[in-house]
Amino acid sequence: MASQREILWEVGCRGHVDAWVLAPDWELATVEAARFWGVPWGKVAALCECKQRIVGAPKNICCRCKKTYFGPPPMCGACRETVKTEEALLRRSREQAYRTGKLA
Repeated sequence: MASQREILWEVGCRGHVDAWVLAPDWELATVEAARFWGVPWGKVAALCECKQRIVGAPKNICCRCKKTYFGPPPMCGACRETVKTEEALLRRSREQAYRTGKLA
């Protein structure tokens, strides 16, 4: 049985930061992006859009800052933490906007 080739996807969704995920196809990329954002897949599956698709992405080169690193793909630890913080701040600001009535 041949192993499936991993593709690097940049997945975008309104209300979330762009997620870089490794997956063999688009459907699994949306599942991984939902896991990255910490939301149920069913709530974001239809809203996801493919911003970039890279077949045969280089290993150990961060997709965000382009620096060489040693760790799990697709991002270095510093970029991973930065994106997680951006996602948390975006979520907090959207919740506050809903509470104050600025977003419907």
